[in-house]
Amino acid sequence: MEFYKKFDKIQIDNARINETIDAYFKWKDLNTYIKSTSSRGINMPDAISEPMGCYCLGFLWNRGDEPGDAFDPSTNRRIEFKATSNFDSDLSSFGPQTVFDDLFLLRYDLSNDLLYIYDLQINSDQFGEYPANSYETIQDQKAQGRRPHVSLITLFVNNYNLQPDIVFDIRRCRIK
Repeated sequence: MEFYKKFDKIQIDNARINETIDAYFKWKDLNTYIKSTSSRGINMPDAISEPMGCYCLGFLWNRGDEPGDAFDPSTNRRIEFKATSNFDSDLSSFGPQTVFDDLFLLRYDLSNDLLYIYDLQINSDQFGEYPANSYETIQDQKAQGRRPHVSLITLFVNNYNLQPDIVFDIRRCRIK
């Protein structure tokens, strides 16, 4: 995987998505084992979720120093991905310096090996206006150098009754 560290933006081609899908199933097996011996599993690695998101959306995976997890070459937008392997709930954290033009939720259904992708259609400034808790906004916490933790499923998917923009069948490597 040293190969990936030598580029700023990577196109996720067929060979790379096949590697990523293989890594997903290895992670899933390890996660299942850990959950059987512990109270919780392990987080979805960004080295799996981000390339899958990029493949489905036609974005370039950002492995350089620029802000964002991905880059949309058709609009020049900086993309932030947040992934959850718990289909029913999530808790995403945002660093104080996090800047993006668009936020996407990558919601994994591990039972059926499906990835639900939601374009939340919000930039980091707009996102900062949302509540982090009952008395502070996300931006309030970021301004204090803190990492706000919020549920994107609660804030967006449930509150706005959002449907996924894309459903990716991981096992078959195809968009449904």
